[in-house]
Amino acid sequence: MEICAAAQQAGAAYGTFIVHTLQAATHQHGLGQQPTAELCEELRGIARQLNRIGVNLNQLARIANATGNLPCELLAALSYLENVLRRVDASSVEIGRLLR
Repeated sequence: MEICAAAQQAGAAYGTFIVHTLQAATHQHGLGQQPTAELCEELRGIARQLNRIGVNLNQLARIANATGNLPCELLAALSYLENVLRRVDASSVEIGRLLR
């Protein structure tokens, strides 16, 4: 949530904010461009997936609110979210390793 708030305060999209922050940090720490480019692309992909998941969860919530029943697709959407969050964790560890 802190990243979302910082992105909003900077007037940038979530994924763009993360990429620019990573680029600034790697430049500051003198890291090479290859790991930076790969991590930026990974983070862009994660941001796109998180956006899609959010849209899907909103649609499922609308259905649940309208019908009073939980859609069967909800479990699949939550499982997919867990997988993406694992990628976020792995990418965060890699970024931390590079910035040391």
